[in-house]
Amino acid sequence: MNTLVKAALFDLGGVVLHFRGNGRAEAEKEVGLPPGTLRRIAYKGSFALANYGIYTHQDWLEAVRRDLVAEFGPGAGAAVEVWAKDPGELDENAVAVLKAVRALDIQVGIFTNNTSGLEEDLDRLGFDAYDTLINSADLGVIKPSPVAYRLAVEAMGVPAEEIFFTDDNHINVIAARHVGLCAVDFVSVPGLIADLAAHGITLPMPTPDTKGGSRA
Repeated sequence: MNTLVKAALFDLGGVVLHFRGNGRAEAEKEVGLPPGTLRRIAYKGSFALANYGIYTHQDWLEAVRRDLVAEFGPGAGAAVEVWAKDPGELDENAVAVLKAVRALDIQVGIFTNNTSGLEEDLDRLGFDAYDTLINSADLGVIKPSPVAYRLAVEAMGVPAEEIFFTDDNHINVIAARHVGLCAVDFVSVPGLIADLAAHGITLPMPTPDTKGGSRA
């Protein structure tokens, strides 16, 4: 098939996988924490360290536990186990797009700022609609660093200008374009299908009418 690009690279959170906050809310309710506590505590410095691969996923969870216990007492630490059971929610329409791209013998990659727990979560979700998984925790550098994109291009094994890339964070899209990727903002699944077609990847599937949500 004659395409303008030879590979497609997708962000994960906010594009294919969504976190609605259900696990956090359940954990807070079960332990008696004020709503929003886990989001406030979990996504601070320890989360950044986990995204860089300096902390393991478990190191991050234990850091969150320590902060909860320090602020709310020993019982608050139990919230971590409940929260950690939530791997997020797949957007099945987005997953169908990735599968359709792969069916055209076009390499599909996932490029995400994430922790070392990523593969376990994807296994729990049964998500395998990709050929190459690129995780910042393995790279030791995160988007939007140009270094991260160059390493991603190397992992894909295709020149940057032949890789389609989409992300729901515009800063990451700008950075990808700087490195030479054919990068577009992700807004919705129908928009993604149209963007793929504009880059020579026309999918033999109906256009869904659902709109992708944001990572919460």
